[in-house]
Amino acid sequence: MSDGSEHSGPGGSVDTPRIRLAIAGLGRSGWNIHAHALRNLPSMFTITAVMDPDAERCAQAHAEFGCAVFDDYDAMLATARGDRQGFDAVVVASPSHLHAAHACSAMAIGLHVVAEKPFATESADAERMLDMAHAGGVVLAPFQNRRFESHYRKVREIIDSGALGEVVLIRMCWHRFTRRWDWQAVREMGGGALYNNGTHLIDQALPLLGDAETEVFIDLRRGLSVGDADEHMKMVLKPDHGPTIDIEYTNAAAFEQDRWYVLGTSGGLVGTQDRLRWKTVDWESMPPRPLDLGPAAGRKYPGEDIDWRHHEWSQPDDDRHPYERFYINLHGAVSRGEALEVTPESAVRYVRLLERCQRAAEHALS
Repeated sequence: MSDGSEHSGPGGSVDTPRIRLAIAGLGRSGWNIHAHALRNLPSMFTITAVMDPDAERCAQAHAEFGCAVFDDYDAMLATARGDRQGFDAVVVASPSHLHAAHACSAMAIGLHVVAEKPFATESADAERMLDMAHAGGVVLAPFQNRRFESHYRKVREIIDSGALGEVVLIRMCWHRFTRRWDWQAVREMGGGALYNNGTHLIDQALPLLGDAETEVFIDLRRGLSVGDADEHMKMVLKPDHGPTIDIEYTNAAAFEQDRWYVLGTSGGLVGTQDRLRWKTVDWESMPPRPLDLGPAAGRKYPGEDIDWRHHEWSQPDDDRHPYERFYINLHGAVSRGEALEVTPESAVRYVRLLERCQRAAEHALS
């Protein structure tokens, strides 16, 4: 921890020192996501070191944060316990295929770790990361920030309330139309729809299944990108109990559809990240319909007017950003031993599923 700088905790009553962070990788994630969020939480965190092979990026970080800069990850770790450049945790925002190795190197010397998605590209690495965290008594926080999004939390709240009855289908779509020609279009570097943004949707889906065992259908296609990785992902999770979950992440959708489409025996829900609509029926207020096996009255199919109750939710203008929610939770976990909202165990579960999918779809990408 830092040298005595204290603040009131998230609840406003507990004084704790600021957590010193190092960021490994200053690209789209390390700079645009992590550094951006940490700027808004200066009483909880201070950035004391960064690592990136790009000298210009390092100079930008030094100018803003006054931090130590490195072009080599191991060299940065070697200063972890130094008085001036020391840090308590590492944000691993390096390319996907390096996440596991960088996380393990940090935990091996007793540092806490924020692990960008994908948590790992192989289940054996994910399990090794988890074992090291337990053995070393350090916090290993998967950066599955979209579990902190307000629309996701609201959908879970509505489903858990029972308002929709027995939920039979949850469809989750993330549609866009674009080409990729960067490293995330290359399989060897952990790129592709499945391991990139597909991990967000899968991470959101698995808590909706609870502990159910699932059958998996997966279709991966290259789509529009110039690399060899998939850019179209279709996944269906069929559990032994609970709703079927239909997931689409694609860069080949000229007509985008809503993020959410939920079917239940007492209603349904549709919506986007910004606005949700759902309608429900109270079956106790509806007339009873006993089974009638006689001739159809008037040769008509059964039909009735449903007494729908309509509901809406919109993203609040002053809502806390999910990145900041993640880091507030991390601060509590590191400084006061509070539980992580997104556990490393849950990340190991989704990495195992990713690996199953990759094996099943291997022929389509070869």
